[in-house]
Amino acid sequence: MFEEAKRSLVEYGRRLLESNMVGGTAGNLSVRIEQELFAITPSGVPYNELTPDDVPILDMTGHVVEGNRKPSIEFRMHLEIYRNFSDVRAVVHAHPIYCGVLSILRLPLPALNETMLMYCVFVPVSEYANSGTEQLAKNVVSAMRQSRAVIMANHGLVCAGESLKEAFDMCETIERTAKMYVLALSTGKTIHTIDEKDALEAMEFLKKNYGQRS
Repeated sequence: MFEEAKRSLVEYGRRLLESNMVGGTAGNLSVRIEQELFAITPSGVPYNELTPDDVPILDMTGHVVEGNRKPSIEFRMHLEIYRNFSDVRAVVHAHPIYCGVLSILRLPLPALNETMLMYCVFVPVSEYANSGTEQLAKNVVSAMRQSRAVIMANHGLVCAGESLKEAFDMCETIERTAKMYVLALSTGKTIHTIDEKDALEAMEFLKKNYGQRS
């Protein structure tokens, strides 16, 4: 059952690896199937070896209801995001280099360009907690109330969207902007950010006008 969701995780898992936003078996992805079910990548299975049969299906208590593989150790984080944000249909957690730098510095990503403003006005840093813990899940959800993209302290990046494509594209955009920010910081010169009023106006304009619309 749920073959389309499983195949989409296989596809985007490989895309995540090819994008260099993860290495090895790091990171994880999930997609909501129904309001009470979601599919998630399994723990420790290389993305280039992943098949739809490897993908477990979980309910909103965190129990595996289909599949033989153990889910990602970060299933609690995905679960808490789905529980708290009914509009979220997919979650991508990656370990990109430049967001990783900001995670170690514990620096949020400010409004720097309109590409970033397609998704958020800024990217907060969640409080640190160990991988796979309930506390980590709660910390991410708390930060995500400000932005659907969150830098996890000393860890990585997590993005939540209305589809896997949106969550994946958000990760790529935030990482690219983080790279610009880290490089700009390295110059020692003044960083000029977009002020909040202009950023909010730009974000609203882009949501209404960017792309093809019927």
